[in-house]
Amino acid sequence: MNPFRRPFTSVAALATASALAVALTAPPAGAGTNDLAGWWPLNEGAGQVANDLSFSGNGGQLGSSATADPQDPQWVSLPRLLLLKRAALRFNGAQSVRMPDAPSLEPDGVTVVARVRSTGPGAFRYVMSKGAFQCENASYGLYTGEGGGLRFYVSDGTRVHLSADAGAGLWDGAWHTVRGAFDGQQLRLYVDGAQVGTPVSAPVSIYYGMPTGDDFFLGDYMGPCASPLGFVGDIDAAAVIGHYDLDASLPQ
Repeated sequence: MNPFRRPFTSVAALATASALAVALTAPPAGAGTNDLAGWWPLNEGAGQVANDLSFSGNGGQLGSSATADPQDPQWVSLPRLLLLKRAALRFNGAQSVRMPDAPSLEPDGVTVVARVRSTGPGAFRYVMSKGAFQCENASYGLYTGEGGGLRFYVSDGTRVHLSADAGAGLWDGAWHTVRGAFDGQQLRLYVDGAQVGTPVSAPVSIYYGMPTGDDFFLGDYMGPCASPLGFVGDIDAAAVIGHYDLDASLPQ
């Protein structure tokens, strides 16, 4: 089902794979303690928890319960960097990591970042989403869109506002760092540090308090959809910054 079938009334890159390993000990540069709403390096490698190293308390649970179930994404080992263990999560389209609703994940301006790889997730597949209105749209989301590429959007409670589309060529089986940013005036999308297309005007406020729910998801969308909207591929790390920040990056 197309989640935008009708309107609802209603950062710089994470750098390289080695930089993500450094994320075990250092948060995205440029993100202050009160700005970093969630930062999930996903290096646990096992278990049911994705720890939030932002100190905002937005840890996530794999799957639908505190014990192993079919909705758990699979832990994937990545090459170590020196003595640092690294891992990622592999999603099959019907799996997720769920973070409970929290004020820190509902900023006026927002920057979302993730390191992802896939050989083709398909259309309308979510890397991350905040809240849901039925099977229509989130408050903000990073997803593949109608063309199976990648777009970032926000909802103002009346309609959704979409960034430029990175295109399906993004999904070439290699790791890419993707970033969506909204400053209250414009939407921007970046892939590996390069801006995709041009900024899209959106002088609106993000609508929170979605009727279906307000939790945050990695790898899925929480609406009751007839067709799966979950990501198909790997997520190495993700972050939500509670403001618009073009300079946020992990140390090289």
